[in-house]
Amino acid sequence: MASASEKKFYCKKCGKLMGLVVESEKLSNGVKRITYYYKCPVCGYRVDVEQVSIGVEKDVIIVRRKVKLF
Repeated sequence: MASASEKKFYCKKCGKLMGLVVESEKLSNGVKRITYYYKCPVCGYRVDVEQVSIGVEKDVIIVRRKVKLF
């Protein structure tokens, strides 16, 4: 069985191979958000895969994860 890093995704608009992109940002409320998505280098079509948010509330670390199955 192939791991997630070995899977190949092709653009639904133009058929070209899409690349995995990982973005992280720190929001104004102190939460760090990491977003994983596939993006076509030719036409810019984007498919969101997963979003992870990490923050602290009342001395407790909170991790929220959203996964989009397709």
